[in-house]
Amino acid sequence: MKRLAGAWVIIGLVNSLLVWLVQAAQEPWALVVAWSLALLETVGLGTVWHWAENRIHILTKKVEGIRHEETPAHVLLSPHDPFQELALQINYLQTHQRKVQRQMAGQNQEFATLLDYLPIGVMVIDRYRKVELANPAMEQFLQHQISPRRHPFTQDISQFELASLINSALSEKRTQQRTLKLAGVTRDLTVDARAIYTATSQDYFQVLVLLYDVTEVYAVEQMQMDFVSNASHELKTPVTAISGFAKTLLAGAKDDPEKSIEFLKIIDQQSERLVELINDVLTISHIESGNQVEAAATPVGQQVASQVTLLSPLAAVNQVTLINQVDPDIVEVTDPHKFDQILKNVLGNAIKYNRPQGTVTLSSKVTTVSWTLTIADTGIGIAPQDQLRVFERFYRAELSHSNQLISGSGLGLAIVRELVESLNGKINLESTLDVGTTVTLTFPIVPMP
Repeated sequence: MKRLAGAWVIIGLVNSLLVWLVQAAQEPWALVVAWSLALLETVGLGTVWHWAENRIHILTKKVEGIRHEETPAHVLLSPHDPFQELALQINYLQTHQRKVQRQMAGQNQEFATLLDYLPIGVMVIDRYRKVELANPAMEQFLQHQISPRRHPFTQDISQFELASLINSALSEKRTQQRTLKLAGVTRDLTVDARAIYTATSQDYFQVLVLLYDVTEVYAVEQMQMDFVSNASHELKTPVTAISGFAKTLLAGAKDDPEKSIEFLKIIDQQSERLVELINDVLTISHIESGNQVEAAATPVGQQVASQVTLLSPLAAVNQVTLINQVDPDIVEVTDPHKFDQILKNVLGNAIKYNRPQGTVTLSSKVTTVSWTLTIADTGIGIAPQDQLRVFERFYRAELSHSNQLISGSGLGLAIVRELVESLNGKINLESTLDVGTTVTLTFPIVPMP
């Protein structure tokens, strides 16, 4: 009202000034008319002012609602309204904001899901050395529940090397990387730890901590190194023997018939051992290369009988009796070549590690879900401390309790385990010293193709 009264006075004065300038004949009446017109103009101006103020208020409330992330209804104005274009632009702005908010919400949800299921431990630490974000994998690595509220990272990280790595990244403002050990629930973990320094401005920076479990990678690398080392050692023995006795023969021992025959027999034995070792190494390499399983309907009973026949001469030399109780009519879906290798290695060991007048008994069992082949011998047995390691490559059980000297590559049972697992089977070994060993091979029933 004060604004309208002020406007009326100003307009009245202006009209009075105009009357005076034109020098109206009836000045008093002219002044009355001037002030009356001023009143009408003020009323009109007030109406326009109120209308414009109402429009501005509506649009202001709309913008405030958008700013506070509310969802006010669109403002609809007449096409002839001077505020219509502004209202349309504000409506477009709200629609765009809703679209951006939906996209951000979706991206945030995807990001949260990714963090939750990411096997890499993630932690974000701000410039005040406080934790802003951490995922479940990081909690598993640290074996500690991390609070969602901001807090010093030292409350979660007690491992000295990891804390030192983060402090170095924060103080030196440079990315740090180190491989370290973390205590696990069942075993220690080898972890690739990275503290990645990121700066968005001179005053604002963060450190992104990533933990990646490389235990299996290091284990595989160590196995490869051990394999190369053991293979080199095992190859060296027969090669050295062959080379040494060959040189002895060339030096003159060939002229002694008895010595030459003795040395040639040793060279022949060592050559056979070398060939066996090379074949086993090639078999291991072939298995690790991921060769496919060529499953087919296989007459398992006939294959067992065939291997018993082939190994009968070896059994006769070792004075061992082979007892085959496997049903010759058994037919199962498996890889015949791999099954033949399994059978040859297990049955061969049962004969070689037996005792004179001993026996090896082969039996089978078929159920609705699996079929089993059992090979039991009455041999020298395996000590309890060796039973868990006989499937390792190049491992040989202690034979000090036996007077037998048995050659081998140390790869036979390792090959058997790899082949059995490739056929989705299981191998179980039970043994008692001076009583014997029983190896049980179990395979799932596969429908006939």
